[in-house]
Amino acid sequence: MDFLVVLIAYLVSISLSSYDEPFTEWTLGWRRLTARIKLNRALALAVYLLAPVVLLAAVLWFFSNSLVSFVCSLALLLLVFRSGDQPEKLAEYQAKVDQGDEQAAWQIAVDSLGLESQMYQPGDDGIDEGVQAGLGYLFLERFFVPVFWFIAFGAPGVLLVWLTSALMRDEQVDAFCHKVKHALYWIPVRAMAITTALVGSFSHCFPVWTQQSKDFDSDDRVLLVRCMQSAICQADECDMLSETLKLLKRTQFAWLVMLGFWLLFSI
Repeated sequence: MDFLVVLIAYLVSISLSSYDEPFTEWTLGWRRLTARIKLNRALALAVYLLAPVVLLAAVLWFFSNSLVSFVCSLALLLLVFRSGDQPEKLAEYQAKVDQGDEQAAWQIAVDSLGLESQMYQPGDDGIDEGVQAGLGYLFLERFFVPVFWFIAFGAPGVLLVWLTSALMRDEQVDAFCHKVKHALYWIPVRAMAITTALVGSFSHCFPVWTQQSKDFDSDDRVLLVRCMQSAICQADECDMLSETLKLLKRTQFAWLVMLGFWLLFSI
């Protein structure tokens, strides 16, 4: 059942274009409400994250119905997977770059490819490396982290990921919140990175993964980017972004295959 839910959510997400949803704003409203409670920041954050997760777990336990669990899991996975239109957006970005329209290319990269706008401006040198990092992190946040915690804890695990992701969009997010996110992402980012080694250049990527993954405080984005770059180190520079996208798609497919086999043999 878990594999079927993930597969359906994945197939639906890659058929969707970018869309707006109201749930992030509602979630931030819940965050602001919990922040007003007279508790220290750790307890307020625990209330924000754990109250909805425990409530959902209680509802699923009360009904103990596979259909209810399926619907909740599918809805939450679709919410976190969002749109899978990165191939189309990357093609648009590269077309704008070829046309010399640096402003339009930068805007597409910021809106749809995960480029950090505060680090790059239109026409900056190295902007493709920023897009590469953004693409990898988009796939991490929207697929690999949710799938990992879904397999671990079901729908409540996906909800925890969603609440954490929404929290990062709050203008008042502090260092403690980033530490919570780092802890939540620590295992999935390393699992994703080692998979890039398996589907890419293993001899180049595995030593990088071994060196980088031991440090608990290692930045998720840095670890992921270095592993991706080493996994496609033999690609031409002009093909870097397209090869990165192919690598990420192969990594997704490998997870789906491994998930399918694991669930098949665990029956």
